[in-house]
Parts: sequence; structure tokens; C-alpha cells
Amino acid sequence: MIKKAINSKVMIIGGGVTGLSAAISLDALGIDSIIIEKNSSLGGKVKDYSKIFPDFRSGKTLVRELIDKVEQSSRIRTIVSASVTSAERIDGTYSVQVSDNNRYNVKAIILTCGFEVFDARLQDEYGYGVYPNVVSSLDLEALLEAQEKKGGMLLRPSDGKPVNRMAIIFCVGSRSKRLGNPYCSRICCSYSTKQAIEIMEKNPDASVTCFYMDIRTYDRGFEEMYQYAQELGVKYIRGRVSECSALPDGDIQVRAENTLLGRPVQGIFDLISLSVGMMPCADAEDLAGLLGIERSDDGFFTKKDKYFSQHDTVQEGIFLAGSLTGLKPIKDCLLEGNSVSGRVAAYLNECK
Repeated sequence: MIKKAINSKVMIIGGGVTGLSAAISLDALGIDSIIIEKNSSLGGKVKDYSKIFPDFRSGKTLVRELIDKVEQSSRIRTIVSASVTSAERIDGTYSVQVSDNNRYNVKAIILTCGFEVFDARLQDEYGYGVYPNVVSSLDLEALLEAQEKKGGMLLRPSDGKPVNRMAIIFCVGSRSKRLGNPYCSRICCSYSTKQAIEIMEKNPDASVTCFYMDIRTYDRGFEEMYQYAQELGVKYIRGRVSECSALPDGDIQVRAENTLLGRPVQGIFDLISLSVGMMPCADAEDLAGLLGIERSDDGFFTKKDKYFSQHDTVQEGIFLAGSLTGLKPIKDCLLEGNSVSGRVAAYLNECK
């Protein structure tokens, strides 16, 4: 049963940093918007990041600043724990049914629904979900935040033992045809390098070893961060890890091949972190069907023209921004939130 119909200018589907940025920019242009967020709180995944790269500022603080701006605006309405159930365009207006039992009439829709993190259990050779001292990069982020709050050393989950020997395995769930994700997730090398730096800065006597396929540190300041990690003593071994196995004391033995030297290597570590890749958002297929827009073979949404229509879709009045079109750093998502608002403002002006 529909409670009531609500009129607004723009609906933003996704309340992560891209959606928040878009709403704030639309507000500056005098345009009303409604943010629909399926989770119980705004901020997306960035709100869970202790520090972001390359400047190591707090992800939580960044999100809080965005939310504060949204809450101060009378033009922005936010609805959490809700999702779109149907959408129909009639006479230039989208009538959108949302799971809060309201119908929203909007002139434009911006999709900013982000990405999902690869489930590391699907690469069972690493033992994630079986061995407590094999964690994902997101789990490690939470451990690093706990360390920051207590002011002590990084402790491993199984027994609280200080982590002095750390291994990070790159490209878990990325660049794999077997897993259906042949693409590079673009930011994982830099993300995990940031975490290695945090560990080494807090414990200079620690040993951190990164197993990688290729180091890909995109964007300004990322390569310098990689060089700084090496200066701190972070070791990088080019090679694919074939197996992680637990020893009786909880330590993890890693077997790999050093592809530069052409020989097998192995080591024993206190803690293993899996640098999980990124995938299209979980409801990408449903949204594409509801809105009549296209996705590419890798599952990410497709722009109308990747050179001349950075935000447009094949459907008039529906626009894209952020990592749902391909994975990118946080600051690029913020920039796309800003730029899509300008494109939508131009579209609304054309519709007058």
C-alpha cells in the first residue's frame, strides 16, 4: 500500500561518498534531492576505513563531514534501510516506488550504488573463514583501528599475540578468469600498501611481506607511498601464493612461487591478510532491469559514451557516478559526485 506520492527533482540511489557528494553539489546549485540507501546508515564502505590513502586521513572523519553537510541542508532528504522496487517514466517524470511504501516523482535519477567486496572464502586455498589468523583486508582495517585506539601493537584474532610477522596477499578475487573477475580492482595494491605502512610505523621491528602479481599504484601520490613502504622495510615478493595452512600454535605457513627468481618460497607468519578485490554492487542486475540500463560483460554499469557522455546512460534522465562504472579511488568518486551534479543540472535546465 502506497502511503503518499512525494515530488522532488532528483533521486540518488546509494548513500556512499559519491551519493553524498552529488547531493551536496546539487544543493549548492539549488536543486532538491532524495538519497535512497539500502543499509541502515549513510557513508558506504568508507565509513569503516580507519585511514585512507595516500594522505592517511580518517575515512570516518571524511564521511562525517559529508553527512554533516547533508544534514544541514533543507534540500536533501535521506531514506535509509530502503531500496527501489519499481520505476516508470511518464511524461518526462520518473515515478519510483521505494520499499518505504512511498512513491517518489523525480525528473532525474543518479545511480551511485558502489561496489561489493569479494568473498575470500571462494579462494579456499587461503583458509579464510577456517583459520582465525587469516583475515581479509577489511578485517585488518578493523584490527588496525582497534590498535590505534588502544595505542598498542597489532594483535592477532586467535590469541591476542602481537603481530611481528605479517604477510599480505594481493589480488585475492581479482585478475582471475577462474573466479569470473579477470579485471584489476585498481586500488588494492595501494590500499594494502597503506596498511603495511601503518603496521611498520607502529612497530619498526615487525616484518611485513607482500606477495603480488604486479604492483599497480595508480594516481598521484600512490607511487610515492609504495616507495615509502619499501624504505620502511616492507618486502615485496612477486609470486602467486598457492596455499596457506595453519600450524598447531596458530601461525600460518605460506607456500608460493617467486616468479622473478623462478623458485618456490615459503614462510611462517603470525597473521595473513588477503587483499580482496572488488565486484559490482549486489543489486546491479536488479537495478539494471528496473531502470532499463546496460551493464558490460564484467557486470559494471555501462556509460552511453565513455568519451563524450561520462555520466549518461541509454535511458534519458538516468545518470551514473562512482565505482559502479569501474573501480576507482575515493577522491575520484567524490569528483564524480560533483561532476554528475553539473550534468544533471544541465539536463534539468534542458527539460524546462
